[in-house]
Amino acid sequence: MTKARDISNILGHSGNISGSDGGYEFTGGFTDRTSGQSGAVDIGTDTLYTQAMADTNQFYRFGFNSTRQLANDKPYWANGAGGANEAPGAIYGADANNLPTGFTMDGANAYPDAYQGTGLFSGAYMPANVNSMFDFADNTAFNAAQNSGSLQYNAATGSYDMTECLTGDQCIFRLDFNLTPQIANTTVEVGLIWQTRDANDAATFTFFLAGEPLFFGQGSVGRTYLNRPLITAYIASQEDVNARALPCIRADNPVIVQPLTTLFTIVR
Repeated sequence: MTKARDISNILGHSGNISGSDGGYEFTGGFTDRTSGQSGAVDIGTDTLYTQAMADTNQFYRFGFNSTRQLANDKPYWANGAGGANEAPGAIYGADANNLPTGFTMDGANAYPDAYQGTGLFSGAYMPANVNSMFDFADNTAFNAAQNSGSLQYNAATGSYDMTECLTGDQCIFRLDFNLTPQIANTTVEVGLIWQTRDANDAATFTFFLAGEPLFFGQGSVGRTYLNRPLITAYIASQEDVNARALPCIRADNPVIVQPLTTLFTIVR
């Protein structure tokens, strides 16, 4: 599992918002997002939720992976414009032979190494003592497909990372995606497939953690809607701290969906 890097030498401080216990991180490192830049572009890659998926009540999970995270989460703002508390941005036209510590070249531009394996904001706004909020490489039994029973879903790698949460934390997950209905009067459920795990990483409960459903009525067919629903969860026990979770949708008709980004916030 890739952990965030120490970026105090880039930020000039601890890497967290001063005086804040809670915090957040943001990524567009979805396996299904093969185009567009996190936070800067609101058009992604079409992914089909098919009639066959609707007929079997299957959830479609949006997985993460390291390749897409590295490609999609590159900072798009100029470095240093907002002062020491700002997450490190790109250095445009940098001298490859004279880079600040922690920066690497990508073509003609330099980017902070710290965003790699972490998220768009390089961990700058995460809670104190939290170094990772996404696991882009997770691939355990949780990530396998489930093709029978009342809870069916596809195989997908990665997970939200709760391992540095504290019992009593509240987690808020925002999922940003474009959706184009193919049939009028379509209902889309949005949430997480959540799996609690014991100290030996054995699954205890696996369930759909629901947010508010979305409804697309008459006149919606063929139109694309940007959606940003919230899903909340509490960390009540060590089994929640050790949980795995991925965002998902389920619809009663076929739809076209473009996963864009997700904002994971820990409230204390």
